[in-house]
Order: sequence, then C-alpha cells, then structure tokens
Amino acid sequence: MANLNKLDETISDLEKQAEMLKQNNIVLAKVADLSSQIDLGVNELVQGNENFGSIKTEILKSLTSLNNEVTNIEKQNEKHIDTILNSNKKFLREFEETVTSKIERFSSDIQVTIRQERTQLQESLQNNIKNQFDNLESKQKELFNQQIQQMSVLKMLLIVTIILSVGLGMAIIVK
Repeated sequence: MANLNKLDETISDLEKQAEMLKQNNIVLAKVADLSSQIDLGVNELVQGNENFGSIKTEILKSLTSLNNEVTNIEKQNEKHIDTILNSNKKFLREFEETVTSKIERFSSDIQVTIRQERTQLQESLQNNIKNQFDNLESKQKELFNQQIQQMSVLKMLLIVTIILSVGLGMAIIVK
C-alpha cells in the first residue's frame, strides 16, 4: 500500500504537472500568437517605414518642385513689376510732357489774350481820351465864342457909355 500511496501521489503530481503543462501550453500558445502578431507588426512597421520613405521622397520631390515653381513665379513677378514700373515711368514722362506742352500752349494763349486785351484797352483808352479832349476842345471853343460875344456886347456897351459920357460931358460943358 505504500506503493499505492506513492503511486497516488505520483499520479496527483503528474496531474498537477499535466495541468501546469496545459497552462504552460496555453501561455505558450498565447506567446506564440503574440510572437506572430509581433512579427506581423514588425513586418507592417518595416512596410510602413518603406512606404514612409517613399512618401518622404515624394514629398521632398514635391517640395523641391514647389520651391522651383515659387522661384519661377517670383522671377516672373519681378519681371512683371519691372515691366509695370517701366510702363508707369514712361506714362509719367509722357503725361509730364503732355501737361508741360498744354501748360506752355495755355500760357502762350493767355499771353496772346492779354496782349489783345491790353491793345483793346489802350485803343479804348486812347479813343476815350481823344473823345474827351474833343469834347473839352469843343466846350472851350463854345465858351470862347460865348466870351467873344460877351466881349462884343461889353465893347458896345463901353462904346455907348463913352459916347454917352462924351455926349453928357459936352452937354455939361455946353451948358
């Protein structure tokens, strides 16, 4: 019986070990599953890194291409700006020349108009002064004629007075 006890113990130990082996097998199965998942993850990471590298390369190419396009656009913009500046400078020169020409023409027209007005004013003043002198001369002749008539009247009165005085003087003397 002692052997039976030992056998029972051994069987029970074997059962425990079998149970442990089952649990170890479950753990090993999980570890194997995790290991395959890790391998799959590593493969996906490697694939992702390769994809990332190719995407990175494409992005760098795109960035280089975009930088080149930006540089070209900047050069074109500079050319357009230079063209616009030159066009504006040309327009300003032409505008200035046009304005200067028109100002000179208007100045010339104004000078001609001033000369004409001055000439007309001089003629008008000369005519006005001549008319006033003519009027003054005719008034002076009229006044002179009136004075001559008055002097004639006074001469007659003087002659009449002298004759009367002489006649009275003689009449007084004769009396």
